[in-house]
Amino acid sequence: MANDDHFHIYPIAESAITIEYGKEIAIEANQVLLRLQQRFHTSPFSGFIDTSITYNSLSVFFDPRQLFSEGQPSPLAFVLNRIKQNLKDFSQIAQEPFKGTHHLVPVCYEGPLAPDLDAVAGFHKTDPDSIVHAHCAQDWYVFMIGFNPGFSYMGILPDTLAMPRKSSPALQVPAGSVGIAGKQTGIYPNSSPAGWQIIGRTPLLVFNTKESEPCLFKAGDTVRFTRIDLETFQYLNQHANP
Repeated sequence: MANDDHFHIYPIAESAITIEYGKEIAIEANQVLLRLQQRFHTSPFSGFIDTSITYNSLSVFFDPRQLFSEGQPSPLAFVLNRIKQNLKDFSQIAQEPFKGTHHLVPVCYEGPLAPDLDAVAGFHKTDPDSIVHAHCAQDWYVFMIGFNPGFSYMGILPDTLAMPRKSSPALQVPAGSVGIAGKQTGIYPNSSPAGWQIIGRTPLLVFNTKESEPCLFKAGDTVRFTRIDLETFQYLNQHANP
């Protein structure tokens, strides 16, 4: 285990090391980790395989067999040293430019496509239109992809939108369902169980194995939801999913 002024670094397996930065969910901290992630991918060390990012941590995966074959007596020590080298100039990492892709996502917040919208409005002692307006009123930042392939964790929602998870998860929601849980919002990429409050549905495919980049979103992207009516949803859904 290693520490410095900003990061907590520790192995999670013989072939992976995690770099933790902060404990709270914060866009600025996530972007520091994204910049660091870029460094590993643009200048990979020997044995490097991949990285995985969460709200406040970055895991680095490597092949210890390759490092052993190259004469490294301790692959973990070798990779830990490479990580520390990348972390030397924290101020530079914090200032390096990082700009994700911005997405405009149509969502229908009507009827059966929004089974929990009334409950969310009731929880906040307001009307459904106010919830929809707030959900569409600003850009949301994509912190990470997880749970299901292509599932995006976005935030940070204000207290006026934040919601507890369901006490009993839905056994299945359709692909494209837009949910809220805690101070997060996200889109279910395929039909699956769901513990989040479903307030709408998008006709967009957010995970498509036919594409060279299956995930529509990546960590560091931003998303703005825009309201559409049921007729528009049905038209777009028919053309997006022929």
